Amino acid sequence: MKTEIRQKYKTLRSNIPTAIRDNYAKNIFDLISTHFDLKEKNVSIFLPIKKFNEVNTWHLINSIDTNYYLPVVKDGKLKHIKFEDKTQLKLSKWGIEEPTYGKELMPEKFDFVIVPLLAYDNIGNRIGYGAGFYDSFLKDCNPNCKFIGVSFFKPETELIQTYSTDIAIHFCVSPNEILKF
Repeated sequence: MKTEIRQKYKTLRSNIPTAIRDNYAKNIFDLISTHFDLKEKNVSIFLPIKKFNEVNTWHLINSIDTNYYLPVVKDGKLKHIKFEDKTQLKLSKWGIEEPTYGKELMPEKFDFVIVPLLAYDNIGNRIGYGAGFYDSFLKDCNPNCKFIGVSFFKPETELIQTYSTDIAIHFCVSPNEILKF
């Protein structure tokens, strides 16, 4: 089931024209900035993978000045490095811009995590790309940390199959609404 849902949303995202995708991303991050106080907080945020047509997180990074940390895969785990400026970024073998240097922050120090996803359901279960990096990271976060998924789409109407290692999100923000789980 997860494989089919992944493919469905990859196709749906690729069919959204770039200008509309960009407008959706602006709407998503306008909603986040008006409903969540991110200032002076520690925020994990991913950078969009262009070939996967992900939500453009640069809209949030460029609009709210706070402590952003970017994920980097090291030794099979997700580490988070403080984002200072674009000069520290390098394209990884997966096509992801990653920081090449900077201060690492441990999972228990985060206030918010902006979580990438392909799909989600009405109770906060999410489907990512299937490697489990985010689930491993999220399980180690501070219990008060808020996990905010971002999506161009509404939730799946059927519940997503989960495993004991899957970590649900607390909120999902789409272009027109914030869902709380």
